[in-house]
Amino acid sequence: MKVPIPRPGGMSRRGLLRAGLTASALGSAAALGGCAATVGPAGDRPLVPPKDPDENITLTYWTWWPGLQAVADIWNAEHPDIQVRAVTIPGGLDGGYAKMFNSLVAGNQPDLAQVEFFQIPSFLLENGLEDLGRYGALEYADRYDEWQWLQASYVGGHYGIPVDSGPLMYFYRADKYEEWGLDGAPATWEEYAEAARRVAAAGDGALIESFPVGDADWLAGMCMQAGARWFSTEGGEWSVNFVDDASVRVAEFWEGLVREGVLNLTHAVWSTGWFQGLQQGTIGTWTVGSWGDAIIRGNDPDNPGRWKVSGMPQWDGGQRREGTWGGSASAVLSGAPHPHEAVLFANWLSTDQRAVDAMITECGIGWAASEELNENSVRNQGPDPYFSEQNYTSIIAEATEHIPTDWEWGPTLSSTKDHIGDAFRSAVAEGTSFVDALAVAQENTVNDIRDKGLSVRSAS
Repeated sequence: MKVPIPRPGGMSRRGLLRAGLTASALGSAAALGGCAATVGPAGDRPLVPPKDPDENITLTYWTWWPGLQAVADIWNAEHPDIQVRAVTIPGGLDGGYAKMFNSLVAGNQPDLAQVEFFQIPSFLLENGLEDLGRYGALEYADRYDEWQWLQASYVGGHYGIPVDSGPLMYFYRADKYEEWGLDGAPATWEEYAEAARRVAAAGDGALIESFPVGDADWLAGMCMQAGARWFSTEGGEWSVNFVDDASVRVAEFWEGLVREGVLNLTHAVWSTGWFQGLQQGTIGTWTVGSWGDAIIRGNDPDNPGRWKVSGMPQWDGGQRREGTWGGSASAVLSGAPHPHEAVLFANWLSTDQRAVDAMITECGIGWAASEELNENSVRNQGPDPYFSEQNYTSIIAEATEHIPTDWEWGPTLSSTKDHIGDAFRSAVAEGTSFVDALAVAQENTVNDIRDKGLSVRSAS
């Protein structure tokens, strides 16, 4: 679904977040950690004019994808006056975001940076991003899927050009499912639980899936799919609710399976034992963003036809909902010298079919910024022998039609993810309630937001 081009200056449909950010944060030097004196709120900054027609410039793009320069070189060959240099930095929470924030204070920020969707509100708290609507970005809105575009719309402005995302998908070992007497992917989470019990009872040492203990990204996607909204705003006040009915349902479901012993807790996701389990079929499933396809294929390239992919099991038979795990945008950091040209390149990167194909092959992106681009991509070459002759791009595309557009990220997500991880690791280790773990993470998140000088309350 495409996005209608917003009216200039109008509030976005997610704009009330924003009331909190606008009134309490963007104008508060105390909440800005020193950056306000350097850049100021986006709407108060003078517009930077485009470069002179005969001027040659070089844009710098900070990214954790080492292969992005190969993509930029396609642009560079056709734009001698606007060259792009990709600089590889650590992943966002592995030091990349700290480097970006430090550059804002030092005044040596790049023109463009790769920023995950969940991190955008944190940058807004620091006045760290340019409003790309002021530099022509809204002209391109209808080229993007709505649910991705809205991930970067705040405060009546737009702060990133979507690059990639990760619709949650259900990858499973079809050969092992057949051995276990399972008729393909489960349609509901109740069927998933029954399948988990059947696999555990098979006696071959296999379990249906490794439980990703403490993975806040996975948990957020699961709760999103169930209908949760962890963050919202009204009247300039943040509301935080990690224990709404949907989130409680998710927490109790997974706690029950963990206590039954039908999930793998021995081999953590990403561990050597986990990769071996996927190869050997002792771990039969991975619920993950669509980018998981490349990891599965790379982990066991010589055995096509073992795996299949499906949409996620559903909670309610009447209304299909899906979630996401991952996704990033090209953002223009505050004070960047060439925002007009940065927006031009960012839109090209996300909407030129050659660029998208190059990002798939060189950077391993999971899902491009629009359904049309994915349908025409190098990934979509018809039935895929590796995934049991499925045309799995079409399966993912169908799932994206059911991703909610009302999910919002909070302003202190880096800390929130730490709180969730700590609380759930303790709950698993000590045998305590997963719902209580959510409540602890909520309380800590509320305190974090309040410490930023924002008005906030617990909704439960």
